[in-house]
Amino acid sequence: GNNELFDDADEAVRMATRANIQFVKYFVPFFTVALGAIMLFIGLSIWIRWGRMEAFAVAPAPLPMAILSVCCCIGTLIAGSFFVGASRNAGCRWLRPSGAWLFLTGFLYLLRGIALFLEYFQKALLTIDITMARVGMVVILILAVELLLSFVIEFYRPRMPGEEERPLPESRVLALFTEPGGVARNVASSLDYQFGFQVSEAWFYRFIERTVVPLFAVMLLALWLQTCLVVVDIEYRGIREVFGKVTAQEALTPGLYFKLPFPFERIYTFPVERVQEITIGGHHEFHGGEHGKEESYDEQVILWDIKEQHGDESNFIVADDDHDAAGDRSRKSEQLSMGVISAHIPLYFKVRNLYDYAYRHENPVKTLQNVATRELIRYLSGANFSSILGDKRHEACATLNRRIQEASDAANLGIEVVFVSLAGLHPPPGVGASFDNVVASREMQYTEVLNAQTYASTLEPKTESVAITLTDSAEAYKLERNRVAEAESERFLSQLKSYEASSELYVLSTYLDVLLNEGRHARKYILTGGMAQEVLILNLEKKLKSSLLDLNLGNFQEP
Repeated sequence: GNNELFDDADEAVRMATRANIQFVKYFVPFFTVALGAIMLFIGLSIWIRWGRMEAFAVAPAPLPMAILSVCCCIGTLIAGSFFVGASRNAGCRWLRPSGAWLFLTGFLYLLRGIALFLEYFQKALLTIDITMARVGMVVILILAVELLLSFVIEFYRPRMPGEEERPLPESRVLALFTEPGGVARNVASSLDYQFGFQVSEAWFYRFIERTVVPLFAVMLLALWLQTCLVVVDIEYRGIREVFGKVTAQEALTPGLYFKLPFPFERIYTFPVERVQEITIGGHHEFHGGEHGKEESYDEQVILWDIKEQHGDESNFIVADDDHDAAGDRSRKSEQLSMGVISAHIPLYFKVRNLYDYAYRHENPVKTLQNVATRELIRYLSGANFSSILGDKRHEACATLNRRIQEASDAANLGIEVVFVSLAGLHPPPGVGASFDNVVASREMQYTEVLNAQTYASTLEPKTESVAITLTDSAEAYKLERNRVAEAESERFLSQLKSYEASSELYVLSTYLDVLLNEGRHARKYILTGGMAQEVLILNLEKKLKSSLLDLNLGNFQEP
């Protein structure tokens, strides 16, 4: 009976051993590959989504969350240290991967705590959060690739009899920082395990182990001595500081300069000859002149009524007195006519006085942006809406250029304003269609006014000519009637004198004149009045046209 009891115990041990072997042989590799693939897929997806974001949302209460992150970091580090320490005991080797991954979790909590503390103190609000997140994501992606590669490398690793099995999910990268002992010892143990023999006992490895620290120190010394050489590029000028004090206000010209090693002496370089760009009229931060890397509008069609194309532009109040021209001047004193205009205005400048630019202000670019925005608001508050969008835009550019330059000189910014572009002025997005309708109505009104002026310019000369013609006709008729009346009066007096001289002869002469004038085109027959028995034969046929046959040549006498 006792033998059967021991046989059952041995059988249970064998079954547990077989299950453990199956677990290590099949489940652990599958779990490792699945974990690495999932981490890689999720990490790349999140990285791509982050690429479309300029900044993360700021935490509403960063200080309590930062304290919680630090507490979680301390807790995970304590748990990881316990697991790594316990893994040195016999049979607890598989606790080491858990401890290493807990150390990684603590590191991520630490990054988050640093980002939240910086947000609380208003430092690098737009960059620190996404920077810390990307650092943590890079570490996770590296570990995910390592998990996938470790599964492949495990097939080709030579095995030695009696060696301790190393857990497949254990990261060699994390082991360099989490396992007890120095980094060199951890590297040596990793090489021994990977190649299957004592690589750390070879003479070459011993030589490297003895010389790597002095070599690394020499490399650091050489790297530190390289800070004695500074090259000022073509477009740049430099300012020399010795122990934090500026040696001269004159800028260093392009060339090679020698100085004391860092941090005893420094030479700061600035792009003096390069035309830099900032944007006024927006709520975004200045990115140090890197606008060339942003998306350009040159290959796009920018429309006023598409809000997505204009980002977070600022709105400005401008005057609008177009209604005065339409006859509403009486209401000008009763109500103000204002318009709203959106602005995305690039300002191009160069550094003229490097010392003033670098040392008079903590952030000269931000100061210039504030000064330019102030002058822009002052100008637009007195500008006309239609004029600044139309024919007065070039004049507005020149005026703003002059005002910003004067304000910059007064603030000792040490810059030269090269150009202010007002091409980005437009009505606010969302009212583009309505604004187009208003502009179209004004253009139609102006067209009708021009048509009326054209009609008036053509009608006035015609009316004047008709008036002159009628006036001349009336004058001619008046002159004619006066002259005719005078002539008839004079003729009547002459006729009266003739009648008084010989009435019968005058009557006969008048009768014959009437007969001659009125019967000029009638055929006449003259008859004698004393022959009662005479027979008259009348030929009423129309007489043909006279010809040479009708000529009475006998009447001509020969000479």
